[in-house]
Amino acid sequence: MNEHLHFMGIGGVGMSGLARWYRAEGYEVSGCDKQRSQLTDELEAEGIKVYTGHDSEHLSGVTTLISTMAVADSEPELTAASHIRSIKRIALLAELFSKRQAIGVTGTHGKSTTTGMLTTIFLDQKDASVLLGANLPRLKGNMRYSKSPYLLAEVDESDPGFAQLKTQISVITNLENDHIAEGFSERRNYHASYADLEQAVLSFAANSKQIIYCGDWLSLERLVGQQKNAFSYGLNKYADYAITDLHLFSTGSSFTLRTPKGTLFPVKLTVPGEHNVLNATAALSAADLAGLDLAEASNSLKSYSGVGRRWQQWGNIKGALVIDDYAHHPTEIAATLKTARQTGRRVRAVLQPHRWIRTAQHWPEMADAASLADEVLVMDIYGAGETPIDNISPDLIVERINLNGKPAYYYSFEDAKDYLAETTKSNDLVITLGAGNVWQIAEGLVQRLEQKLNSEASHA
Repeated sequence: MNEHLHFMGIGGVGMSGLARWYRAEGYEVSGCDKQRSQLTDELEAEGIKVYTGHDSEHLSGVTTLISTMAVADSEPELTAASHIRSIKRIALLAELFSKRQAIGVTGTHGKSTTTGMLTTIFLDQKDASVLLGANLPRLKGNMRYSKSPYLLAEVDESDPGFAQLKTQISVITNLENDHIAEGFSERRNYHASYADLEQAVLSFAANSKQIIYCGDWLSLERLVGQQKNAFSYGLNKYADYAITDLHLFSTGSSFTLRTPKGTLFPVKLTVPGEHNVLNATAALSAADLAGLDLAEASNSLKSYSGVGRRWQQWGNIKGALVIDDYAHHPTEIAATLKTARQTGRRVRAVLQPHRWIRTAQHWPEMADAASLADEVLVMDIYGAGETPIDNISPDLIVERINLNGKPAYYYSFEDAKDYLAETTKSNDLVITLGAGNVWQIAEGLVQRLEQKLNSEASHA
């Protein structure tokens, strides 16, 4: 009997990558998701059957059912799966890790970019398979399948099961309070407490033969700094892989990387921001531990242009720059807006708070981070399937930004597009922020600005 894998929630970036992987390996693959999307359309175009909604009939011929923590146990496929193998996504990922020399990248921020940079470096020197949480132009997607023994994988720290993954090299970019349930009842990818998250990171590191971690984060220094074969990187001059002679520009950066042996390597990036300097250093450090040539690795990063939804430029119309970014945690929002400010433009942010629990826990910090912009438009909360929480709304963020002395307003999607199209000027940088569908405002604004430009040209 041929193996047939069915992925519940196949429209998610992590599940779609695994589905593509197993199809490339020759398995029969199908999946389902609550709604259709560009990603599910792409999967169907690749020959993967995708159902809309949940139904036990989807299991016809299926030998293994794969689901995530986000899928309720009451869904019909899961209740009808007693006669077949049923596992979580993280368990399937663990099986892949056990068969390859895996380099796993985890952390609260920077996972996708660091993995994308490491992929760019690696593929210039060695063959490798890749599983990414975002689209990388070089891969034309979020996955690369190869017979190579090497697997480069982004590891989602929000799934408690990541603690059991075994890697050759683990990369830990940072660690903050995110995906913590605390007093909220939520079945999705949440740790019960910050202490539980720390313990999971400690286990992940302990299961790795070599560890790269950002020593600028005291929590990581405390957790993994004393472990055998652990190497730090960062802006701290005492880091094993130390960033020196750093220069930040509006379009990129330059710095020198000092290795544990004291060797110096000049690095130039064409993606802006101090956070990307740290991401690049993590990737270079991992490449060094994997035995790659660092001079060649540094040269590879000159061509790295980013992964999808990370400082992604949608358009530059009559001098107005429109950017979309995945930033949704306060630290990410602040880092992205600091980068935006380095351009010298008027920064107009469109913020879509992501998840009810995160917003309830961090809305003051979100507002303070967003206050780095010159003007902020706040959208409705993108719940990602979570139950709304009483007394939590965009108004809280708007009011706090106003108290911080910056203009902020609540807007609907269409009204935001109209307002920005009418008021955007040549020196503006409009940036959409969030992990939901706020990118559609960037897309719609560019369309409106182009229509306006074409109309002006036709009447000239």
